Amino acid sequence: MKSSLIVIIYSIVTILSFTSNLNAIAIIYPPLKYSSEFTDTNIIYLANSWYRYTAKDETYTVFFPGPPEEENLSVDTSLGKLNALLVFYQYPEKQRFFSVSSIKYPVDPSEYNVEKGLNGARDGAANNSNSQIISEKNINYQGFPGREIILQSKVKPNLRLLLRIFIDPSGPTLYSLQVVAEDGNLDFPEAKAFLDSFVVK
Repeated sequence: MKSSLIVIIYSIVTILSFTSNLNAIAIIYPPLKYSSEFTDTNIIYLANSWYRYTAKDETYTVFFPGPPEEENLSVDTSLGKLNALLVFYQYPEKQRFFSVSSIKYPVDPSEYNVEKGLNGARDGAANNSNSQIISEKNINYQGFPGREIILQSKVKPNLRLLLRIFIDPSGPTLYSLQVVAEDGNLDFPEAKAFLDSFVVK
């Protein structure tokens, strides 16, 4: 399986999971609207060789181990076609992948239910990717609710995905950060450095 395909499949799953109803559509991942959560250890990985990526609409920045690739995604929904730009970097030799995407939904922010949306995203991501949920915890950034979820593929048990989703209720805009490890090891310094480097302006 091509490494880029793995990342794209999981990203499409994330998008689809938010489009089943207005509550789900209205689910948005919180961007980090203030300073990121770097530790001195994490900064070491970025100081000299990491690539600072700025979204085309300049709404967020994130660091990748190197220049990332981009893939345009689109999904037909009851609200019309939703488009997203998937930005990802892969370590072919290490079978690890990093990706980020965002979607702004064309709905009134008052029409969505955050908890129902987060639950729908969680269940949709697991069902649509044929994965099981290994762990889940509530997270938030400056008051914005979100989830950090680890999924394990039922088809390829060693493959695991760490999904960090946040809801920005003012958009609503969905931000999704993903780390995929084909060997199942998600506990490595570069993963934390990538996740913690994400900042919404």
